[in-house]
Amino acid sequence: MPLVRVSMKIGRSSEQKSLIGDAIYDAMRETLNVPENDRFQILTEHAGDGLVCDPHYLGIERTDQVLFIQVFLRKGRTTEMKQAFYRRTAELLHQRVGQRMEDVFITLSENDLPDWSFGNGIAQYVS
Repeated sequence: MPLVRVSMKIGRSSEQKSLIGDAIYDAMRETLNVPENDRFQILTEHAGDGLVCDPHYLGIERTDQVLFIQVFLRKGRTTEMKQAFYRRTAELLHQRVGQRMEDVFITLSENDLPDWSFGNGIAQYVS
């Protein structure tokens, strides 16, 4: 049930955006126990000053090609699973679209079952 938001600078091709979404989904499936077909993603492009990041924070050299990846998901994953997800996402993005691993910024936001409605104004996971 994760919802993924990816923010990026304008200029990526449709193929690149598709590969970015695929890489993140595959990393979630491999590391976070996300079931098949549980894919909800929002990919948003931003003009010049629409994305702001410090190019040197924590000694990581970033470029203006940074990807901001936000994943909203149910709580319960271990720290090890989360770390594996960060690593695998950066690896797949590097392999598939040539994304610099330094330019992969990920944050996870955990929530609980009552926090989701998949339509019809109903919290489907609440009994």
